[in-house]
Amino acid sequence: MGDGGDFRAEAWEGGRVHQAGRDIHITYAGPVPGAAQEPEGAEDAGAPPAPGELPARFAAAPLPAHVLAPQALAAVELPDPGPAPEAVAEAVAALAVEEVSAVSPMAPAGTAGVPVRCLRPPAARPGGPARPALDAWAAALLDRALLRSADDAELPLFAPHVRALLWRSGAARPAPVAAARRLREGFERCGAYEAALPFAERITACPAGEGLADALALGRLLVRCGEYAEAEAVLRPVLARADAAARARGLTLAGRTGPSLGELFRENAEGPFTGKLSTVDGDVLVRAADVLTVLAEALHGRRRYAEGERLLHSATGLYWRILGAAHPARILTQLHRARARGRQRLWTEALSLLHDALTFHDAEALARDHPRAAALIRLTHAELADEAVRGLAEDGPGRTRAVGMFPAPVVRFLDATVSRPPKPTPADADRLAAQAASACEDAYGPWHPRTAAARELAGRRGVPGG
Repeated sequence: MGDGGDFRAEAWEGGRVHQAGRDIHITYAGPVPGAAQEPEGAEDAGAPPAPGELPARFAAAPLPAHVLAPQALAAVELPDPGPAPEAVAEAVAALAVEEVSAVSPMAPAGTAGVPVRCLRPPAARPGGPARPALDAWAAALLDRALLRSADDAELPLFAPHVRALLWRSGAARPAPVAAARRLREGFERCGAYEAALPFAERITACPAGEGLADALALGRLLVRCGEYAEAEAVLRPVLARADAAARARGLTLAGRTGPSLGELFRENAEGPFTGKLSTVDGDVLVRAADVLTVLAEALHGRRRYAEGERLLHSATGLYWRILGAAHPARILTQLHRARARGRQRLWTEALSLLHDALTFHDAEALARDHPRAAALIRLTHAELADEAVRGLAEDGPGRTRAVGMFPAPVVRFLDATVSRPPKPTPADADRLAAQAASACEDAYGPWHPRTAAARELAGRRGVPGG
């Protein structure tokens, strides 16, 4: 399964374009139409804030200077009532300036950092009045800066400020939660799962973070951190909510989730098959498939392979139906189904699923459009080939199970009379491991956990890249 954005990377760039348009609208036309209303009782207490109080809403830690750059201050609307923009600019100009060495959170110890110009905000006055509107203003500035920051090394610099605002005003205003989501996604994107986990947990405890997407992100991070039992406990209610959302639209996650036999005959087998579904229906089913895949990964970590494989079967059908057989989500889920079958020593079935997963796989186009998804597919394929080579050498074709009304001996006889996908050889496993190591290095960078897993596999196979 992916890291939450492996095959939806275009959403990040789309968010940058949306934010730029939003900045222009705020600067020249006032508040955004249809902006969410703040909760009742979230107004600031006490007298209108002084200009120096606004920078003090951040933590007393180095803050990247571009957060409070003139363009940012012009783009984010000041609280009303509040000081004049000129007075705020003067207060910001009076802050101490320092150069801070910033390093990616996944960089090994001793890695040279890059200098980042930072401001040093003053510490907030203890015992002062609650200022949720000022906190929302500061969070909006952080959200804007995080969206524009392309350097993972700045993420640890943003963390103390987002944490201070989220823990102080996250229950009163949605803006700190939005900034925390942005930081969580940044940490997750670079592979710093343990750094992202506290923010994910706090987000789900805030009223603005009670949605299904935030709970799914928390479950995914728990899986990435190896907390499989806790992840299952989080994801079971999420799956129930996803199922309820589907049933509310007359849909179901039970039984056949993929296209019907009639749809396969009438349309291209590659799909998608969305003729009878609205856009909202498709979004609901894709989100349900996302939950199923992450929950299946948690079950896989707990060695409950058969139970996880049943969830993956449903998710694969949903992805095929809504996104099409060539979509990386469908390919990855089918590869994980094959892995689950292999762990049950059902190697004949596993190899059939492996062949099916790659039938519509256009590696060149995927590497061009979605490099991270392409690298993850290469890594998953290489890991499965390595397991298959070792499993077939130790167990042979593995056991055969009954299918429907046919007992296992009949299934074995039928298997012997039809052509089956070729078995991977050690040379195939070596080639795939080397390709996965190179692809992950290019797509994820040298320090990402995916790259480390690919290097470990290549080293185990004794090929370049290990």
